[in-house]
Amino acid sequence: MVGDGWASLTALNDEVPDHDHGSTVDNLDHGFQVSKHLECWRKEYVRTRLVHPNQLIDDPDDVDGHMKVESIGETLRAGEPLPAVVLIHQPDERGHPYQLIEGRHRYNAIHREGWPLIFAWVAHVSCCGGPGPDL
Repeated sequence: MVGDGWASLTALNDEVPDHDHGSTVDNLDHGFQVSKHLECWRKEYVRTRLVHPNQLIDDPDDVDGHMKVESIGETLRAGEPLPAVVLIHQPDERGHPYQLIEGRHRYNAIHREGWPLIFAWVAHVSCCGGPGPDL
């Protein structure tokens, strides 16, 4: 874990702007009843294998996606840091307690490169001491 303090998505976005912020807010609002003001977020390093693999690109015809992932992989190999991906922590029995909300290409690159950890903004809603949904 990077920080023990709770933050809102708005505060994290003010610190490091997310180019897909609007989409992230919509996904959280509609899928999880979480507003951008709920202080349920922490910056964390998460084990990559614990992120649900449903966002791995498996379409060989997704040329643009594969090119983006390769470009990000080059950035990783050069030792450059990446912006955080956005995850929600949802403990489950399948061994993948984190669901990707935003950062699909970064997640794919980190997965392909075999990095054990991924830097993320993680929402803890009704778990780990985090508040319940607020919408």
